[in-house]
Amino acid sequence: MNYISVIILSIIILSGLLLCFVIRDTFKKGFFLNKNKNTAYSIITILLLIFLCSFDTYFIEPNIIVKKQFDFPTANVQTPIKVAFIADIQIGNHKKTDWTKKMVNEIIEINPELVLLGGDLIDNEGTFEDESQYLEPLTAISAKYPIYYILGNHEYGIGGQTKGDKNKQTGDRSQLLITKMKDLNITLLRNNLSCPIIKNQQICLFGIDDIWSNKISFVELNKWKNNIPLIFLTHNPDGIKLYPIDKNIPNITLAGHTHGGQIRLPFIGPLGNPGVTLPKKYFKGLNDYYGMKIFTTVGIGESGGPIRFWNPPEIAVINLKPQN
Repeated sequence: MNYISVIILSIIILSGLLLCFVIRDTFKKGFFLNKNKNTAYSIITILLLIFLCSFDTYFIEPNIIVKKQFDFPTANVQTPIKVAFIADIQIGNHKKTDWTKKMVNEIIEINPELVLLGGDLIDNEGTFEDESQYLEPLTAISAKYPIYYILGNHEYGIGGQTKGDKNKQTGDRSQLLITKMKDLNITLLRNNLSCPIIKNQQICLFGIDDIWSNKISFVELNKWKNNIPLIFLTHNPDGIKLYPIDKNIPNITLAGHTHGGQIRLPFIGPLGNPGVTLPKKYFKGLNDYYGMKIFTTVGIGESGGPIRFWNPPEIAVINLKPQN
């Protein structure tokens, strides 16, 4: 259990105990809170909010999956294509095989034509086990749908605070994941282009390596024919800043990494700092970057600690629709 979990659990226990004591004293004759009911009710309200919010942050939100669905008019698409997009599973430390099974069941219920995984599939935050073993249920997806993935910074053991210091990184486990995903019949996009036929029409996918790996290349993008729809995959939304200015822009860019901040407060927004240079509006949802459309998912797993607030795990369902 990490320190974040300890803090949240301590808040839950402490606020719960204080709430019980305050309620008890409110109904005891002669006690201060019994004589000052308005003060007592105010304290009860505050403690109840702290307890409920903390309980939700640790026990409820991280364990539910919501489906974020939107239509996206796409040039050169003749027939609608339903894309399920997931990033940041980060399986292993906080969640294991049962979570993957739950995620897989939700995807099958969506019944997409294409499934894309946006990197950080394993957690790799100091564990010695091969976390890729917990991705085994993905075979149920690869057996039914075309499915592709890219690598994220966690596969390389690189964090926002450690990207400049290899001694503090948790180790490159990308090859372990690549070997497992090959066994699961899931295709890697690593600076390469793939153009599958889906619903009798061609669609192109171009995914780059994680930008912190310093192994980015756009050479294979030269094979793309501009009259075919293109989805650009980058784990870190900052990857959109590296897209070649001499190329036609993709129809849509899909990213993850930010977790939407993981903790989002009303009127304040995301609290987390994922080491992204783009403004915080790019941490979540569909946005525009100098004419390029980019969608950033809040992810389906957690980093640092198994906590979320106002920001539950999601599967993004992107309906690519004919533009006219």
